[in-house]
Amino acid sequence: MFKSLYIMDENGIVLYSKNFMREKYDDNILVGFFASIANFSREALGSVIKNVDLGQNNKLILLPISEENLLGAVIVSSNDNNQLILTILRDILQDFIDTFAPDFDPEKIFEEEMEKIIQNNMKGKIMQSPKIRFLLAWLIAAPLSYLLIFLSIFATDFLYSIFRLNQYLNPAQILTRFTPSLILLSTVNIVILFLLPNLILGYLSPNWKIATVNSFIHLAVTITLYFFSIEPNFAYIIVGYLPLALIFSLFFLFIGIRYSSKKFLKK
Repeated sequence: MFKSLYIMDENGIVLYSKNFMREKYDDNILVGFFASIANFSREALGSVIKNVDLGQNNKLILLPISEENLLGAVIVSSNDNNQLILTILRDILQDFIDTFAPDFDPEKIFEEEMEKIIQNNMKGKIMQSPKIRFLLAWLIAAPLSYLLIFLSIFATDFLYSIFRLNQYLNPAQILTRFTPSLILLSTVNIVILFLLPNLILGYLSPNWKIATVNSFIHLAVTITLYFFSIEPNFAYIIVGYLPLALIFSLFFLFIGIRYSSKKFLKK
């Protein structure tokens, strides 16, 4: 989430600034701080440091445009994806250059124009409120889970007949053929049941804590729905392989969260 935006020239003169939060920052101190970091890192390291942890869930992202002698700076939430922030900031700076170059006269940089530039570049990159995302996630995941249960039952019946699991009766056959087939069967079921719902829950969750709670709720709901399905005994497949189900669930959840962080800023 953007908290403050600054566009400066090479001399540290603020050409434009916008505060997105209620908290007020001392622009003079901040701009001096930004310029000092940029100049020091450029001289000492040969390139400008692009992000600095400011503490209290804040971080600073810097982006120099050497061809135009400009420096863009934003203060954002610590959990925002750096690459996404840099992409948005780069697009804002490019539109700023296209609109106000070559003189960058602060008196000709109008608030209405800049507001339009900012809104255009942030459009579609901010997720809805946590309540809306939570409701949307379960509106999708709940009916999807029920459909996937029937898909997993069909897949189980199919694999059961393909591997002819009912013919293995002696211990040797159970260990060499039945057990590997059962492991494959359980893995396929777990992938079917938990891949898409956890991707969706991770993608739409506002943070890791809520995403994890949703994933555990989904696991409990899936087992419950299995008991009320046409094959209630299949629920024991999930219960018997609960550690594997949890690993898969959290893995798919992680992928959903990571992909979401690269696509959206979270309020």
